Amino acid sequence: MLRLALEVADRIVSVLPPGAAYALADFAGDLWYRLAPERRRLVAANLARVCGATGRPTHGPEFAGLVHAAFRNHARYYVELLRAPHYPIDRIDEHVEVPEWDRFLPLLQDGPAMLLSSHLGNFEPFGTVIAAHGLRPLSPVEEIEPRALYEFVSARRGASQVDLVPLGEAARAIVKRLRSGGIVGIIADRDLAGDGQPVTMFGHATTLSPGPAALAVAHRANLIVGRCLRVGPDRFIAEGDILDLPKSGDRRADTRALVERIAATFERDIGEAPEQWWGAFQPFWPDLRQ
Repeated sequence: MLRLALEVADRIVSVLPPGAAYALADFAGDLWYRLAPERRRLVAANLARVCGATGRPTHGPEFAGLVHAAFRNHARYYVELLRAPHYPIDRIDEHVEVPEWDRFLPLLQDGPAMLLSSHLGNFEPFGTVIAAHGLRPLSPVEEIEPRALYEFVSARRGASQVDLVPLGEAARAIVKRLRSGGIVGIIADRDLAGDGQPVTMFGHATTLSPGPAALAVAHRANLIVGRCLRVGPDRFIAEGDILDLPKSGDRRADTRALVERIAATFERDIGEAPEQWWGAFQPFWPDLRQ
């Protein structure tokens, strides 16, 4: 029944005009905001820390509007998950602008290369940009439940443009891809195990997994840390920073230093568009996980 409902939603959302599709997403986001008080409190707790560190209000009407906007943007992500596979690959520039693509492309072609992002905006359409240039990254994906939902979401995320591998089986596949000079894409702002490297983000202590940084250091991979933000219905802008790898010769020290650089880049990106940070829907700081 779930699979049938998902397939019906896919067919409907993928053919709606952009305005109607996004209106549907906003309606769903508004409903979710009203009917999920515990989730609303969690999102508010996460965003209050971002706002406090970036000089924005942490209470009152403006802050409540930001939290509400976060629910709308998260709902838009799911609508885009259904629509993005239908963006024509030969006209992907009509949907995704990449101002510095000429800088990024040589690094991706002359791999190994790694693309890191936070749970910010929507990274799905950028996969089509990469595919349009004959490149195919590999990306680990969390195995969500129920299984039918995982398979449905994975099929749309892959969309024949990205090689997806379950998170529990990802380590060997990632190493193999990097050794062959390929591309790996990782969403790296959540430390699922909770035992990663301590970092400070937005003035509060948390942890990030050192895995992506360790892989970049070990394989001397070209590293781009970026974001793909929505700027309108079916419209996105992808930007990123090319991070130089530390070269002390001490892998552990270099990994620690690189994790700090990645955290600082994530912090800046999230701080510029907190309403599009759907990482806020999970407890980002350890004290919020209790």
